[in-house]
Amino acid sequence: MKKRGPLLRKKNVKKEARQRRFKWLARALFVAALVGGLVWGGGRALTYLDFFDLQKIVVSGGPKSLSEAEIIRRSGVQLGTNLFKIKVQDVQFRLQQHPYFKFVSVQRQIPHTLVLEIREHLPEFVLNAGRLYYVDKEGEIFKDITDSDESRDLVVLSGFSDESILTDPQGSREAMRAAAQLQKIFREAPFAADLGLSEIHYEKNIGFTLYPEKKKYSIKVGLKDFPDKIKKFEEIWDKVQKSSARISSIDLNYPGKVLMTL
Repeated sequence: MKKRGPLLRKKNVKKEARQRRFKWLARALFVAALVGGLVWGGGRALTYLDFFDLQKIVVSGGPKSLSEAEIIRRSGVQLGTNLFKIKVQDVQFRLQQHPYFKFVSVQRQIPHTLVLEIREHLPEFVLNAGRLYYVDKEGEIFKDITDSDESRDLVVLSGFSDESILTDPQGSREAMRAAAQLQKIFREAPFAADLGLSEIHYEKNIGFTLYPEKKKYSIKVGLKDFPDKIKKFEEIWDKVQKSSARISSIDLNYPGKVLMTL
């Protein structure tokens, strides 16, 4: 009997290794196909089980612009629909068309509940930029109300134009955020109720001017240090209130003093 040479034995070892790898790969592909088929078949089976029929739709997040019933109607989802037949991305897309909704999440809650989580824009100002818009405290413009009948009982924010917003969206948004901060500081001041506030006007290189609702003068507060300037006005408030002079403007931008124009 002839003995196999080293070269022949080496070739046989390589051949056997290739066969083992091929068998291992074939088994892996078979298992993957089997698992995939079970998952696919199981997923399809779930869509035919009455156990997963939708029985409850929960609206969370406390939205106020629409009633819960109207939100559910706009979702396009019907009770009794199999939970796994509901295309959550389609539901989310439909709800996101409402201008007040800045965040919408749609989640299945096994076995028979759908959760609609909604976060809304809250209007902070009526922005007068040629047309009228609602803008929130983050400086995001979210609805054109020029031709609508919606209530506009908000402070007017002026000094912006459609052109300036388009050419400098980041700067415009930062200025609107600053206006929201200024309004908050003003409202917390002890004289806020006596003055009221009807308008905040913005000029890029000058800053903000407040127009009280109950007085005929304006209050210039510039671009920064709002708490200090409102505090400065608070310190002279009694004198201003008792003055018989016809004041046209009060400028708080000068360190250590207040300028009044008659």
